[in-house]
Amino acid sequence: MRNHTIFVFALVWAILVVFAVHFLEFPGSVPNFRAVSGGGMLLDATPAFTPEAIYQRLTAYGEVGRRNYSFRNVTVDILLPLSVLPFLFLLMFRALALVPQRRFVRALLCSLPFAYVTFDFVENATILSLLANYPNRLDGLARTLPYTTIIKRAMSLLALAIPLGLLGFQFVRTRLAKKTHA
Repeated sequence: MRNHTIFVFALVWAILVVFAVHFLEFPGSVPNFRAVSGGGMLLDATPAFTPEAIYQRLTAYGEVGRRNYSFRNVTVDILLPLSVLPFLFLLMFRALALVPQRRFVRALLCSLPFAYVTFDFVENATILSLLANYPNRLDGLARTLPYTTIIKRAMSLLALAIPLGLLGFQFVRTRLAKKTHA
């Protein structure tokens, strides 16, 4: 019962933080950034694939938008992945408990939430470097940003989709087994 309570708490906390960051107005939130940057799109929300496109966005954000983005990356964008991490890990751990797996596969799958957070932090550090050096260009670093974002997004989706798929499969399998024995 205690594990269930921890899991539910992790789920509720993750939902509250994700909701707050994306829908409430406060310094560093998505709505706040859009307001102060003149409707700017975050680089980690929709990747730009050339240094020129990245620097066009950085310029369009304006000074206040760039300052807000820096603040966001050292506050909200650290809290968000760290708030989602326990839920993703516990979800994966629960799903894998239902399926016999080899130790290596289990460890690999349980590492997906940590890979997501790691790539999110690398992405944050990259954006902070670009912002700190603006208007000087770091084209080499800018070229890596969209790929870091794609890997981060893939890790987060896999960390969610794999356990949900396993749990869904187990649910259907249990229901079919009950119908067969009924």
